Amino acid sequence: MQHWSFEVQRQFGEQGKTLLSVGYFGSKGTHLIGAYELNEIAPGVALKSQCASGTSTLQTPGVVTVPCQVAGTYFGGSGLSSSILDQIRPYRGYRSINIITPQFNSNYHSLQTLAQRRFSGASQINVAYTWAKNLTDNQNDRSNAPMNSYNTRLDRGRATLDRRHIFTANYIYDVPLLRNRHDLAGKVLGGWEISGIVTLQSGLPFSPLGANYDAAGLGNIPALIAGNRPNTLCDPNANAPHLFEQYFNTACFQVNPTTLTIPGNNVNTGGRGTINGPPTKRVDFSLFKNFRFGESVVFQLRGEAFNVFNHTNFRTIVSTITSATYGQVSAVRDPRTIQIGAKLSF
Repeated sequence: MQHWSFEVQRQFGEQGKTLLSVGYFGSKGTHLIGAYELNEIAPGVALKSQCASGTSTLQTPGVVTVPCQVAGTYFGGSGLSSSILDQIRPYRGYRSINIITPQFNSNYHSLQTLAQRRFSGASQINVAYTWAKNLTDNQNDRSNAPMNSYNTRLDRGRATLDRRHIFTANYIYDVPLLRNRHDLAGKVLGGWEISGIVTLQSGLPFSPLGANYDAAGLGNIPALIAGNRPNTLCDPNANAPHLFEQYFNTACFQVNPTTLTIPGNNVNTGGRGTINGPPTKRVDFSLFKNFRFGESVVFQLRGEAFNVFNHTNFRTIVSTITSATYGQVSAVRDPRTIQIGAKLSF
C-alpha cells in the first residue's frame, strides 16, 4: 500500500478560535491478494472449437465432434451443460481451480475539509465534509473472484465501503443563562448544555447477482467462487423509485433466460458495484443539566435521543435477480432511541 496526503490548516479570528482545514488524501494498493479462477476458457474459444458430444472423449479414435458452442446459445440454467467445456479447458482433467494470487489493485482519492469554531465557555461547532472515491478490481481476498479471468478490469468498480459524500456536524452549546449564579435561581435555571450530531452520507454500492448463465463459454458455471453477473441494459439508478418495495430500476438487469438461446452477443456485461445503495440521514440530540456543589462536585442529569426525528434509513437491498424480493429493501436501521442517565463527578 502507498499513502500520500497534502493538507493546509489556518486559524482565524481572535485567539485563533476559528480553524479551517482542507486536505487531499490518497492511497494506492498494488499486488493485493484475491481469489482467481485458473481454469477458465478465454471468451470466444468455445465458439471456434470442436468438442466430442455425449460420453465420448477426444481420445476416442475417429470420434465425431460438434461445435462446443453455437452462437446465441449459453451454458448453465436451462442452456447447454458446461461439462462439454472440460475438453478445452487450459488444465484438462480438472474443472474449477481456484487460487489466491497477488494481482489485484485499488485506489482511493478524497478531499477532506474541516471547519471548527470555538465560543465562550465550552460551546463549539465542528463541520466536516469528505468527497471520496474508492475503486478496486476485487472486493476482498477470499470470497470474490473476477467474472472473466482474462479481463479482470471488467470487475473494476466501487469498493465495498465506498461512500462518495460524507457530511458530519457536531455542536456543544453551553447555555449562558445564569451560568455564573450560585443561588437557587442559578442552580435551577442555569447549568444547561445542549449538544448534537448531524450525519449525512451517500449510499454504499451493490452489485447485481444471480445470473445462472454463461454466455461467453468461460466455463464458470459451476465454479468454486467465480461466477457471472446479469447483463446490464440501462442505468439502474436513473429515475429509480427509491421505495421500500423497489429501490432501484430492476428492469435494467437481464433476467435469466428460459429458452435454449440468449439474445445479443455471447458475453456477460454486468458490472460490479453499479447500484447506488440507500443514503444515511441521522440527527442525534442531547440535553444536559449540571448541578455544581462547591468547587469540585458536579451532578449531571442527561437526556439523549439518537435519530431524534425517527428517520428510516434503508440499509440493505436485494440485488439478486432470482430472489422473490428482488429490488426490495431487506433491512433498515437507526430506530429512534431515547436514554436518560445521571452522572456524579468529584
